[in-house]
Amino acid sequence: MEPQHIKANFQVIAASVIYGFSGIFFMYVKNMAAGPVVFYQLLFGLLALAGYLAVTGKLSGIKLRGKRKTLMLLGVWQAGAMVSYYTAVSFTNVSISVLLLYTAPFYVLLLAPVLLKEKYSRKSLAALVLSLSGVIIVIGPENLVSGSKLEPEYLFGVLMGLFSGLFYACVTVTSRYLRDEYSGLEQLFISTCATVVLLLPFVMQASTKTLLENLPVLLFLGAAITSVGSILYFTGLVHVKAQNASILSLLEPVSTIFFAYLLLKDPISAETLLGCVLILSSSFLASLEEKNKTENEHDFKEKMPGIPQTFSKKV
Repeated sequence: MEPQHIKANFQVIAASVIYGFSGIFFMYVKNMAAGPVVFYQLLFGLLALAGYLAVTGKLSGIKLRGKRKTLMLLGVWQAGAMVSYYTAVSFTNVSISVLLLYTAPFYVLLLAPVLLKEKYSRKSLAALVLSLSGVIIVIGPENLVSGSKLEPEYLFGVLMGLFSGLFYACVTVTSRYLRDEYSGLEQLFISTCATVVLLLPFVMQASTKTLLENLPVLLFLGAAITSVGSILYFTGLVHVKAQNASILSLLEPVSTIFFAYLLLKDPISAETLLGCVLILSSSFLASLEEKNKTENEHDFKEKMPGIPQTFSKKV
Protein backbone atom coordinates (compact mmCIF):
# COMPACT_ATOMS: atom_id res chain seq x y z
CA MET A 1 0.00 0.00 0.00
CA GLU A 2 1.37 3.43 -0.95
CA PRO A 3 2.18 5.94 1.85
CA GLN A 4 -0.60 8.24 0.63
CA HIS A 5 -3.17 5.47 0.96
CA ILE A 6 -1.83 4.49 4.40
CA LYS A 7 -2.17 8.11 5.54
CA ALA A 8 -5.69 8.31 4.08
CA ASN A 9 -6.77 5.17 5.94
CA PHE A 10 -5.44 6.57 9.21
CA GLN A 11 -7.35 9.79 8.52
CA VAL A 12 -10.63 7.89 8.14
CA ILE A 13 -9.85 5.85 11.27
CA ALA A 14 -9.04 9.00 13.26
CA ALA A 15 -12.23 10.68 12.03
CA SER A 16 -14.34 7.68 13.05
CA VAL A 17 -12.84 7.69 16.55
CA ILE A 18 -13.36 11.47 16.85
CA TYR A 19 -16.99 11.10 15.76
CA GLY A 20 -17.38 8.50 18.47
CA PHE A 21 -16.77 11.13 21.15
CA SER A 22 -19.82 13.24 20.24
CA GLY A 23 -22.32 11.39 22.41
CA ILE A 24 -19.81 11.11 25.26
CA PHE A 25 -19.07 14.84 25.41
CA PHE A 26 -22.77 15.64 25.10
CA MET A 27 -23.11 14.05 28.54
CA TYR A 28 -20.82 16.76 29.94
CA VAL A 29 -23.20 19.52 28.80
CA LYS A 30 -25.24 20.88 31.71
CA ASN A 31 -28.78 22.26 31.58
CA MET A 32 -29.05 22.35 27.79
CA ALA A 33 -31.43 20.32 25.64
CA ALA A 34 -30.36 18.57 22.47
CA GLY A 35 -31.59 21.32 20.11
CA PRO A 36 -29.43 24.19 21.46
CA VAL A 37 -26.42 21.88 21.77
CA VAL A 38 -26.69 20.84 18.12
CA PHE A 39 -27.10 24.48 17.04
CA TYR A 40 -23.97 25.70 18.82
CA GLN A 41 -21.96 22.61 17.88
CA LEU A 42 -22.73 23.17 14.20
CA LEU A 43 -22.23 26.94 14.46
CA PHE A 44 -18.75 26.60 15.98
CA GLY A 45 -17.94 23.74 13.63
CA LEU A 46 -19.05 25.80 10.65
CA LEU A 47 -16.83 28.71 11.67
CA ALA A 48 -13.83 26.40 12.08
CA LEU A 49 -14.57 24.72 8.76
CA ALA A 50 -14.90 28.09 7.03
CA GLY A 51 -11.50 29.08 8.43
CA TYR A 52 -9.93 25.88 7.09
CA LEU A 53 -11.48 26.35 3.65
CA ALA A 54 -10.37 29.99 3.56
CA VAL A 55 -6.77 29.14 4.51
CA THR A 56 -6.59 26.35 1.91
CA GLY A 57 -8.17 28.55 -0.76
CA LYS A 58 -11.17 26.25 -1.19
CA LEU A 59 -13.84 28.57 0.20
CA SER A 60 -14.22 30.55 -3.03
CA GLY A 61 -14.90 27.31 -4.92
CA ILE A 62 -17.98 26.46 -2.87
CA LYS A 63 -21.03 27.61 -4.80
CA LEU A 64 -24.66 26.66 -5.13
CA ARG A 65 -25.34 24.87 -8.37
CA GLY A 66 -28.10 22.43 -9.25
CA LYS A 67 -30.28 20.35 -6.93
CA ARG A 68 -30.51 23.21 -4.42
CA LYS A 69 -33.71 22.01 -2.75
CA THR A 70 -32.21 18.56 -2.24
CA LEU A 71 -29.09 20.13 -0.76
CA MET A 72 -31.23 22.09 1.71
CA LEU A 73 -33.09 18.87 2.51
CA LEU A 74 -29.75 17.33 3.44
CA GLY A 75 -29.51 19.97 6.17
CA VAL A 76 -32.94 18.97 7.48
CA TRP A 77 -31.90 15.31 7.71
CA GLN A 78 -28.64 16.31 9.40
CA ALA A 79 -30.52 18.32 12.03
CA GLY A 80 -32.95 15.46 12.62
CA ALA A 81 -30.17 12.90 13.01
CA MET A 82 -28.18 14.94 15.52
CA VAL A 83 -31.10 16.16 17.64
CA SER A 84 -32.69 12.70 17.85
CA TYR A 85 -29.30 11.06 18.61
CA TYR A 86 -28.53 13.43 21.49
CA THR A 87 -32.09 13.05 22.77
CA ALA A 88 -31.62 9.27 22.74
CA VAL A 89 -28.39 9.68 24.72
CA SER A 90 -30.31 11.71 27.32
CA PHE A 91 -32.98 9.05 27.86
CA THR A 92 -30.97 5.82 27.46
CA ASN A 93 -27.18 5.85 27.40
CA VAL A 94 -24.38 6.50 24.92
CA SER A 95 -23.76 2.85 24.03
CA ILE A 96 -27.36 2.02 23.17
CA SER A 97 -27.85 5.31 21.32
CA VAL A 98 -24.86 4.88 19.02
CA LEU A 99 -25.93 1.33 18.16
CA LEU A 100 -29.42 2.54 17.26
CA LEU A 101 -27.84 5.32 15.17
CA TYR A 102 -25.97 2.63 13.24
CA THR A 103 -29.19 0.96 12.18
CA ALA A 104 -29.02 3.40 9.23
CA PRO A 105 -27.92 0.66 6.75
CA PHE A 106 -31.01 -1.29 7.85
CA TYR A 107 -33.25 1.58 6.72
CA VAL A 108 -31.28 2.04 3.49
CA LEU A 109 -31.67 -1.63 2.58
CA LEU A 110 -35.31 -1.58 3.65
CA LEU A 111 -36.22 1.51 1.59
CA ALA A 112 -34.06 0.88 -1.46
CA PRO A 113 -36.58 -1.46 -3.15
CA VAL A 114 -39.30 1.18 -2.66
CA LEU A 115 -37.35 4.33 -3.57
CA LEU A 116 -34.82 2.94 -6.03
CA LYS A 117 -36.72 -0.10 -7.32
CA GLU A 118 -33.91 -2.43 -6.25
CA LYS A 119 -34.39 -6.12 -5.58
CA TYR A 120 -33.34 -7.80 -2.36
CA SER A 121 -30.33 -10.10 -2.52
CA ARG A 122 -29.39 -12.80 -0.03
CA LYS A 123 -26.78 -10.49 1.51
CA SER A 124 -29.23 -7.63 1.92
CA LEU A 125 -31.87 -9.92 3.46
CA ALA A 126 -29.26 -11.34 5.85
CA ALA A 127 -28.22 -7.78 6.77
CA LEU A 128 -31.84 -6.83 7.46
CA VAL A 129 -32.35 -9.85 9.72
CA LEU A 130 -29.10 -9.24 11.60
CA SER A 131 -29.83 -5.55 12.10
CA LEU A 132 -33.41 -6.11 13.28
CA SER A 133 -32.27 -8.87 15.65
CA GLY A 134 -29.56 -6.60 17.04
CA VAL A 135 -32.05 -3.77 17.64
CA ILE A 136 -34.44 -6.10 19.50
CA ILE A 137 -31.60 -7.40 21.69
CA VAL A 138 -30.26 -3.88 22.41
CA ILE A 139 -33.73 -2.56 23.31
CA GLY A 140 -34.42 -5.59 25.48
CA PRO A 141 -37.60 -7.54 24.77
CA GLU A 142 -38.56 -7.32 28.44
CA ASN A 143 -38.76 -3.51 28.15
CA LEU A 144 -41.31 -3.88 25.36
CA VAL A 145 -43.65 -6.22 27.21
CA SER A 146 -43.10 -5.66 30.93
CA GLY A 147 -44.07 -2.82 33.21
CA SER A 148 -40.54 -1.66 33.98
CA LYS A 149 -40.36 1.61 35.93
CA LEU A 150 -37.99 2.98 33.26
CA GLU A 151 -40.29 1.99 30.43
CA PRO A 152 -41.72 5.40 29.32
CA GLU A 153 -38.41 7.31 29.35
CA TYR A 154 -36.40 4.38 28.10
CA LEU A 155 -38.72 3.60 25.22
CA PHE A 156 -38.85 7.28 24.24
CA GLY A 157 -35.05 7.29 24.12
CA VAL A 158 -35.08 4.11 22.04
CA LEU A 159 -37.60 5.68 19.66
CA MET A 160 -35.36 8.73 19.27
CA GLY A 161 -32.40 6.43 18.65
CA LEU A 162 -34.30 4.64 15.90
CA PHE A 163 -35.27 8.01 14.41
CA SER A 164 -31.61 9.04 14.44
CA GLY A 165 -30.81 5.95 12.38
CA LEU A 166 -33.63 6.77 9.97
CA PHE A 167 -32.46 10.38 9.55
CA TYR A 168 -28.86 9.19 9.14
CA ALA A 169 -30.03 6.86 6.39
CA CYS A 170 -31.77 9.81 4.73
CA VAL A 171 -28.49 11.77 4.94
CA THR A 172 -26.71 8.85 3.28
CA VAL A 173 -29.18 8.42 0.43
CA THR A 174 -29.56 12.17 -0.20
CA SER A 175 -25.82 12.76 -0.26
CA ARG A 176 -25.39 9.92 -2.74
CA TYR A 177 -27.91 11.64 -5.00
CA LEU A 178 -25.95 14.91 -4.72
CA ARG A 179 -22.44 13.54 -5.23
CA ASP A 180 -22.37 14.16 -8.99
CA GLU A 181 -23.12 17.85 -8.33
CA TYR A 182 -21.25 18.63 -5.08
CA SER A 183 -18.12 17.28 -3.40
CA GLY A 184 -18.28 15.95 0.15
CA LEU A 185 -16.87 19.15 1.67
CA GLU A 186 -19.28 21.25 -0.37
CA GLN A 187 -22.22 19.19 0.84
CA LEU A 188 -20.97 19.42 4.41
CA PHE A 189 -20.42 23.19 4.37
CA ILE A 190 -23.61 24.23 2.56
CA SER A 191 -25.91 21.77 4.35
CA THR A 192 -24.44 22.82 7.72
CA CYS A 193 -25.22 26.44 6.87
CA ALA A 194 -28.80 25.38 6.16
CA THR A 195 -28.96 23.38 9.40
CA VAL A 196 -27.72 26.31 11.49
CA VAL A 197 -30.44 28.55 10.02
CA LEU A 198 -33.05 25.82 10.59
CA LEU A 199 -32.07 25.47 14.25
CA LEU A 200 -32.01 29.22 15.01
CA PRO A 201 -35.20 29.04 17.13
CA PHE A 202 -33.33 26.83 19.61
CA VAL A 203 -31.06 29.76 20.53
CA MET A 204 -33.80 31.11 22.81
CA GLN A 205 -33.82 27.91 24.84
CA ALA A 206 -30.39 28.49 26.37
CA SER A 207 -29.53 31.51 28.51
CA THR A 208 -26.25 33.39 28.17
CA LYS A 209 -25.16 32.03 31.56
CA THR A 210 -25.84 28.45 30.46
CA LEU A 211 -24.04 29.02 27.17
CA LEU A 212 -20.93 30.37 28.88
CA GLU A 213 -20.97 27.53 31.39
CA ASN A 214 -20.95 24.96 28.59
CA LEU A 215 -18.80 26.90 26.12
CA PRO A 216 -15.65 24.71 26.42
CA VAL A 217 -17.61 21.52 25.68
CA LEU A 218 -19.56 23.15 22.84
CA LEU A 219 -16.35 24.49 21.30
CA PHE A 220 -14.85 21.01 21.44
CA LEU A 221 -17.94 19.45 19.88
CA GLY A 222 -17.90 22.03 17.11
CA ALA A 223 -14.20 22.45 16.37
CA ALA A 224 -12.95 18.92 17.04
CA ILE A 225 -15.87 16.73 15.98
CA THR A 226 -17.84 18.70 13.38
CA SER A 227 -14.81 20.40 11.81
CA VAL A 228 -11.62 18.38 12.39
CA GLY A 229 -13.39 15.03 12.18
CA SER A 230 -15.12 15.95 8.94
CA ILE A 231 -11.96 17.40 7.37
CA LEU A 232 -10.00 14.25 8.21
CA TYR A 233 -12.79 12.04 6.88
CA PHE A 234 -13.36 13.81 3.58
CA THR A 235 -9.71 14.46 2.76
CA GLY A 236 -8.90 10.84 3.57
CA LEU A 237 -11.88 9.52 1.64
CA VAL A 238 -10.37 10.78 -1.62
CA HIS A 239 -7.73 8.02 -1.45
CA VAL A 240 -9.78 5.28 0.26
CA LYS A 241 -12.16 2.90 -1.47
CA ALA A 242 -15.80 3.44 -0.55
CA GLN A 243 -16.16 -0.08 0.84
CA ASN A 244 -13.03 0.28 3.00
CA ALA A 245 -14.25 3.62 4.33
CA SER A 246 -17.63 2.08 5.14
CA ILE A 247 -15.96 -0.70 7.13
CA LEU A 248 -13.49 1.64 8.87
CA SER A 249 -16.35 3.91 9.93
CA LEU A 250 -17.67 1.04 12.04
CA LEU A 251 -14.94 2.02 14.49
CA GLU A 252 -17.21 4.90 15.52
CA PRO A 253 -19.75 2.84 17.52
CA VAL A 254 -17.03 0.51 18.79
CA SER A 255 -14.92 3.40 20.09
CA THR A 256 -18.02 5.11 21.50
CA ILE A 257 -18.97 2.05 23.53
CA PHE A 258 -15.37 1.60 24.75
CA PHE A 259 -14.88 5.22 25.80
CA ALA A 260 -18.39 5.45 27.29
CA TYR A 261 -17.46 2.54 29.53
CA LEU A 262 -14.07 4.05 30.34
CA LEU A 263 -15.13 7.68 30.90
CA LEU A 264 -18.82 7.51 31.84
CA LYS A 265 -18.86 4.06 33.44
CA ASP A 266 -21.68 3.05 31.09
CA PRO A 267 -22.38 -0.64 31.74
CA ILE A 268 -21.71 -3.03 28.90
CA SER A 269 -24.02 -6.01 29.23
CA ALA A 270 -23.83 -9.25 27.29
CA GLU A 271 -27.00 -8.17 25.46
CA THR A 272 -25.39 -4.88 24.39
CA LEU A 273 -22.32 -6.69 23.10
CA LEU A 274 -24.41 -9.23 21.20
CA GLY A 275 -26.56 -6.48 19.72
CA CYS A 276 -23.39 -4.60 18.79
CA VAL A 277 -22.02 -7.62 16.94
CA LEU A 278 -25.30 -8.17 15.05
CA ILE A 279 -25.82 -4.51 14.05
CA LEU A 280 -22.20 -4.02 12.98
CA SER A 281 -22.31 -7.31 11.07
CA SER A 282 -25.34 -6.03 9.18
CA SER A 283 -23.46 -2.83 8.35
CA PHE A 284 -20.52 -4.90 7.12
CA LEU A 285 -22.79 -6.97 4.89
CA ALA A 286 -24.39 -3.78 3.60
CA SER A 287 -20.97 -2.43 2.63
CA LEU A 288 -20.24 -5.66 0.72
CA GLU A 289 -23.61 -5.29 -1.02
CA GLU A 290 -22.66 -1.74 -2.03
CA LYS A 291 -19.32 -2.91 -3.41
CA ASN A 292 -20.97 -5.41 -5.74
CA LYS A 293 -23.62 -2.88 -6.74
CA THR A 294 -21.04 -0.18 -7.46
CA GLU A 295 -18.99 -2.58 -9.59
CA ASN A 296 -22.10 -3.49 -11.59
CA GLU A 297 -22.97 0.19 -12.06
CA HIS A 298 -19.43 0.88 -13.24
CA ASP A 299 -19.61 -1.91 -15.82
CA PHE A 300 -23.01 -0.67 -16.99
CA LYS A 301 -21.79 2.92 -17.29
CA GLU A 302 -18.91 1.80 -19.48
CA LYS A 303 -21.49 0.35 -21.87
CA MET A 304 -24.00 3.18 -21.47
CA PRO A 305 -22.24 6.54 -20.92
CA GLY A 306 -24.31 9.26 -19.29
CA ILE A 307 -26.11 7.06 -16.76
CA PRO A 308 -25.51 8.77 -13.36
CA GLN A 309 -24.47 6.87 -10.26
CA THR A 310 -26.76 7.82 -7.41
CA PHE A 311 -25.98 5.19 -4.82
CA SER A 312 -22.52 5.08 -3.25
CA LYS A 313 -20.81 5.78 0.08
CA LYS A 314 -22.11 8.56 2.30
CA VAL A 315 -21.29 12.22 1.56
